[in-house]
Amino acid sequence: MGDVSIREELDEERRRRRREGDPRLTAEDRELLRRLTDGDLKDEFQAALDAVSESDPLLSGSHDPDQE
Repeated sequence: MGDVSIREELDEERRRRRREGDPRLTAEDRELLRRLTDGDLKDEFQAALDAVSESDPLLSGSHDPDQE
């Protein structure tokens, strides 16, 4: 198999962690995130994001730092 460099070991560890997902998330958390992004809560979640974006000048792009 040969020698494996430290960089290769770190890269493999990152790939393994990415495949496993965030260990802080439970199965219920993952299901909720799936519903928010792809499922039945998608439209409601997008509407909430849009509302926050419109109400916050930094997020909406209407913030003008020269006017401060």
